[in-house]
Amino acid sequence: MAKNRFAKALSRFAHSFGAPTRERAEERYLEGSASIYDLERRMQEIDRGKFRNF
Repeated sequence: MAKNRFAKALSRFAHSFGAPTRERAEERYLEGSASIYDLERRMQEIDRGKFRNF
């Protein structure tokens, strides 16, 4: 439980300084798709862990 609270606090701290989050990076990546097929491919890449270590 302490780890979860620490992660939440760190996330809030990063967000307050405008540091990009993994979720925001994924959103920007998906927004850059050129077609529905490109979007589907990008979604599969994210599901496979493209931004796992972000």
